[in-house]
Parts: sequence; structure tokens; C-alpha cells
Amino acid sequence: MRRDNQHWAALSAPPGQRERCDAQGLADYRRTFLADNRLSEHWTRHKTPVFTIAEIGFGCGLNFLLTWDLWRQRGNPDEGARRLHYIAIEANPPHRTELSATAAHCTALAPLAAALCAQYPQPLPGVHRVVFDTGTVILDLWWGPVEDVLADLRQAGVPLVDSWYTDGGRGTVTAGELPSAQQSQLAALGRAHSTADGEHPTPAVTAPARLPPRWDQPWHSSAPPAAVLVLGAGLAGCHTAAALARRGLAVTVLESGEPAQRASGNAQGVLYTRLSHRHSALTDFALASFDFAVRQYRHDFAAGRLREGLDGALCGSFHQVQDSRELDRMRMLLTKVPELAQVVDAAQASQLIGLEQHSAGYWYPQSGWLSPPAVCAALLRQANVTLQAGCGTLQLVRSGHQWQAVNANGQVIAEAPAAVVAAGTACSSFAGLEWLPLRAIRGQTTQLPSLTALAPLRAALCHRGYIAPARAGEHCIGATFGPGDCDPNLRPADQAYNLAQLTAALPTLAKALDALEDTPLAGRTEWRCASPDYLPLVGPVPEREAFMQRFAALRDNARQPVAAQGVYLEGLYLNTGHGSRGLTSTPLAAELLASQLCGESLPVEPETLRALAPARFLLRDLGRNRI
Repeated sequence: MRRDNQHWAALSAPPGQRERCDAQGLADYRRTFLADNRLSEHWTRHKTPVFTIAEIGFGCGLNFLLTWDLWRQRGNPDEGARRLHYIAIEANPPHRTELSATAAHCTALAPLAAALCAQYPQPLPGVHRVVFDTGTVILDLWWGPVEDVLADLRQAGVPLVDSWYTDGGRGTVTAGELPSAQQSQLAALGRAHSTADGEHPTPAVTAPARLPPRWDQPWHSSAPPAAVLVLGAGLAGCHTAAALARRGLAVTVLESGEPAQRASGNAQGVLYTRLSHRHSALTDFALASFDFAVRQYRHDFAAGRLREGLDGALCGSFHQVQDSRELDRMRMLLTKVPELAQVVDAAQASQLIGLEQHSAGYWYPQSGWLSPPAVCAALLRQANVTLQAGCGTLQLVRSGHQWQAVNANGQVIAEAPAAVVAAGTACSSFAGLEWLPLRAIRGQTTQLPSLTALAPLRAALCHRGYIAPARAGEHCIGATFGPGDCDPNLRPADQAYNLAQLTAALPTLAKALDALEDTPLAGRTEWRCASPDYLPLVGPVPEREAFMQRFAALRDNARQPVAAQGVYLEGLYLNTGHGSRGLTSTPLAAELLASQLCGESLPVEPETLRALAPARFLLRDLGRNRI
């Protein structure tokens, strides 16, 4: 769904009559959607790891909850499909209170309904991924008109769906009763059930004409690899490893030094996002990734993988904004999504964070701070992940159907059919990736002792820098922003700059902070990896020369559509360029890569997919005659 430069707005609908949740209603749904679709039989006999169900009309999620409940009850979980992928399309997403009502009335499904409520996404247009049962159940909620969503799903160019629910809880609708346009879209997305006793096709409708080739296809792996190498053990690499491991893949993480020692090594970082009154690829990805990250970290805290106060805290964050016109534009828009963000004045901000504020801004109630090294450590502890640290400088070499990681002595230290390069600014040092337009931006942080004057701080504060409640007796503040600055030394002038920015944001603390002027303070210097358009590079790596030859016509007319398929290095992917938003953007980027490698429906819209694809820079440079 292309929305660039359109006015931003959350979706909303008045509560209406949804599914029946009494005993008879549940029995009807179990018969109509579970028994009649022979799901248990198909799951057991399915030949591929993932079984995908798509539903037109999510309602209050009753069909999903019943399907999830049946999935948990299957007798032989090690036979047939190992994972359930559920896609639901809803133009008017229900409010969380409606889901809570389902949980209250459907006692048999109450635990599952409560889990859905806890992970329920914001009513923002687009797709929202929810992960349950350690990754064995994935729910993709597409908020938007059915026709638009089906068109987006169809852009994959491959069949994705094994079974359709087409009523959303409001009466059975067969594929043949749908409008002809939807029938053709369902046919394009449906695939036969591959079972031991033959093929069981999805709704029999007329298939549409074949889609023309596109540069962003194929984004699906031809077959999920059994093993993957991930180069880099920062936030991007560790989230990628965990997302792949949740799908049962054997993942080897290779790190030149120790995990989370480069740009992901700061003691504290803040979860934050970008707001705008207009849609853009940057804004849409920022909001989608923020929503996904908050839900994932919240689940990690609840499961004990992250420790409150030591590894982080989702205590909220306040972001100072000096532009009153911006706040006025966003004030009414945000009233529909108060759980996402709110416009607050200085007095309200002071009460929320515990320290006096002189600026209005945005309050993000579900945000907070995290320790990136602690997040990386938790991700690396997951099953199916093996860490090899201290590898030194590595190169990737293609040998047959394997990617081999070769050290400085020419030794092969690991190999796998697929590899993900997530090495930050070092990505462009790999052979074949020298063309990547990555920018190294120097940042220096300062470790501030836990002063008495800062003790009331109970939420994160973002100004021209940031500060969060103390961790282990210290605050990590900063950070400077130095594009092209190669100095690795800790500079007193930068320490003074960080203190000055904090003083400007908290003027009532000026005396306490001024007292530190001559105190030696610890800190660290590292380089963020950013891209020219401030979006990360996530996806398959193009084969540069062949790609440029295939799209050479763009040099003459950058706007002409070229019906050609992209050329990519088989099994090689990239995840880098997250800049200063790595805590926020890497979880969703990792889900995208894992879905691409495993041939799943993607957790982002096609427009976002193209905006993140590394190949976008080759297309832009061709259109501008730079290459």
C-alpha cells in the first residue's frame, strides 16, 4: 500500500457486534473452521515446515484463538508442519477492550486470549507481526482494506497460503462467493497442500495472469537452509541469529572480537522512534519497528530473559520537542493511539519523568531503556545458536553451495548454505560489498555517577542527547554525532559537550552537573553505521555487475519501469545501517531476514521491503548516472 506523503492517521472503528463466545458459538466455529478444513489432518501430513492460514476479517480473533488452541493439542507435534503461520486481514481492527471481552467470556480460551492482548499491536495501517510459543506460532495482522492487502501479498509472486478462512467470524463465505478480483488474488496466493497422500488444493478459482518480473524478487529462499552463518555479534547479528534459531535453523555467530563491543556496546540506550504527520518509508518503518520491538522486549522481560533494572526497564520515555507547530499537528492524531505516544506539556512531562522540565514533547509510555550488551547476551543464549568469538578479520568465500568464513590465515572456520553479514561499518570490507554506501558516524558517550539530584529520574529522557535511570550506579549519557570523524580517543571536549547538553535539558540540575566539570569521567567512543537515507540495509545482496547490466536502461530514463528480475548472490544477505536506532529497528529487521530465508510471508509491506533492500542504492545510482 503506497502512502508516501499522505496524511498519517491511526485506524479506528466503533465497537461492533463480533463473534459469539458462548458454548454454542464456540462449537459452531470449531466445526466450521477447524473440522471442515481438516486442519489436524493437513498439519500431520504436511511436507514443509510451515503451514500458513489466511483469514479475511479478523474480528476479535476468535478463529485465530481456536486454531492456535487446536495447534497446541495436536497429537504428533514432531510430524508434518512444525510451525503455524496465521495471516489475518482486517480493515477495522478491534480495540484491545474487545479482545479483553473475548478473554472474559471464552473461559476455555482465556489464557490464549490474554497472551494475544498482551502482544496486541497498535492500530496503524500495515502489517504487524506477533510471535507466540517461542516462534512456533506467528500471527501477521494486516490492518487495511482487503483488496489492498491481497494486492500487497500477491506481490510476493509465489503461493503462500495453505488454507483460507473467509468470513472473519460473521458467517461462512466460500471463495466462489467473493468478488472476482478477490477470487483471482486468492488463487494467486493459494498453494496446494503437500501431504503424504497427494495434493489438496486451496479454493478452486481461476488463476490470474502471471505477474511481470520485479527487481525485488525473488525475496523468498528457494528452500530454507539447514544452517546459517551470521557475521557480527552486535544487535543486528544477535537479533538475526535468534530469529533464525526460533525457526529451528542451526546458527553460527562469528565475531571478530567479543559480542556487543562495538556500536552495540554502550551501557544504556533508549527505545525511540520517529513521528511525522505524513507517511513515508522512513516514518512507516520507524513506527512498525518500534511497535514490534516494544512488544518483543516486553515479552522478554516477562519471560525472565531480561532483568528489570539491570538489563533495562520499559519505564517510558519523554522526548523534548521545540517545534510547537509539529506538536499541534500531532496532538489530535495521537489521541487515537495513546499507548503509542502522547503530546504532553512541560508540567505533565515533569510529573512523568520525576525531574522538572521546561519543554513540551512526546511521551512514549511503552518505551524505556535497555542495555545493548545484555540484550545481545540474552539473544545468544537461545537454543540453536553457537557463538565463535575472537575470530579476527574474516572474509566470505563461495564454495559450491556453501558460504565459507575464512580467517586471516586462510583457514575455513565455519560454513553454511546461507550467510548474513551484520558487521556494521565493517560490512563494506567484505569482498563484493565494497560498493555499499555506508557512513561511519563517531559517537562518544559519558558515564555519569548516580547523583542525588538525578535520583528522582524514573523514565528515559531524550533531548539533543539522552539519559535514563541509573544502571549499576551510573547513567550512560550522550552521545556526540561526528560524521567522518576517525578519532578513537576519548576527548575531554566531547565529555564536556555531553554534560552541557544534559544541563540545557535539565537546567535545575546545573549546579550538580557543574560540580563534575573537573572530575575525570569514563566513557567510550564508537562508530554508528548509517545509510544515506537513514534506513537500514536489510535483504539479499545483489550481484552488482549483473544487476547493473540488467537495469542499465535506467541511465537513460530513471522513471521508466523495467520488467526485469533482480540478480542476487545466492544465500547471501545483509543487515546493517541501523544508525542510532539499533535497539528499535533490529528486531523487525531480523524477522524480515528470517522470513526471507525461510520462504514465509513477510512482516513488512512491499513498499517497506523495497525501501530497505540493499539493491535500492544500485537503482538510484543508475538513475542518476553515477555508475
